[in-house]
Amino acid sequence: MRKFSISDIESLTGIKAHTIRVWEQRYNFFTSKRTETNIRYYDDADLCLFLNIATLNENGYKISKISEMDLDEISSFVKNLQEDHYNVNVQVQMLSNAMLKMDEMEFDEILDGCINDLGMEKSITDIIFPFLRKVGFMWQVGTINPAHEHFATHKIEQKIIEATYKHAKKNNKNGKRYVLFLPPNENHQVGLLFAQYLLKVNGHQTLYLGQNLPYDSLEEVVNYYDPDFAFTVLTVASGEENLQTIIQKLVSRLGKTTLILAGNLVSVSDISEQENILFIKNITQFTQVIDKLNMSIAS
Repeated sequence: MRKFSISDIESLTGIKAHTIRVWEQRYNFFTSKRTETNIRYYDDADLCLFLNIATLNENGYKISKISEMDLDEISSFVKNLQEDHYNVNVQVQMLSNAMLKMDEMEFDEILDGCINDLGMEKSITDIIFPFLRKVGFMWQVGTINPAHEHFATHKIEQKIIEATYKHAKKNNKNGKRYVLFLPPNENHQVGLLFAQYLLKVNGHQTLYLGQNLPYDSLEEVVNYYDPDFAFTVLTVASGEENLQTIIQKLVSRLGKTTLILAGNLVSVSDISEQENILFIKNITQFTQVIDKLNMSIAS
């Protein structure tokens, strides 16, 4: 059993410590627990209840109404909210709750529900990307630790990979050849995996090289594989390498191969188009780029 301080609960749920104390006194939500040294703490069950209360409260339920519900009723109302897979805020909150609890079964259930109702592409663009932006913010302010982020991204990556090979079409003779990779110091693969999914379901050939690929290895692969396009996602600048430096290193290894760049570094940078380089400010534009370059393949 984990033990959480009131400041931990505040960070994990967004409910202010003062509000928690008021709710405890006014509505008697929680049974007081104290350590041998008389320090108040909360356990896993309390965290789960706090997360459910926060979810209901953020979706229009007044705390006075929630206080009249028993635990089963609270869980039931949250479950009803969860079943509305078109409600982005609810799904993002539910994924966040499951991540904070590191509840694999619950996280899978939410993801599967979204994918079944919305499809993979809409689930990624409308639910997963907003969720990951929230995860990034939570990590920056110290609400979560790297283990939480690794848990969530690994589960999402698994779902994209499963969908990719379930729905991939046979390579079309008119399809283009792509090499997909992340350069040194880049480890966030969700955007790259999503790009591979979009390409494979449209019948293109992909060579997926994953994260942290050395620049010299990229040059060797390009010479061997002879791709039409190289695709990468740039999320963070590392050390002395800013966006322009990274681009120069990539271009010098790619020769005449067109480079397609996406990711946070690209979206927040004011950088103009260059020969043999396409900048995608939002990775959801990738399907539009496919059409623009006449790369799409009819079903």
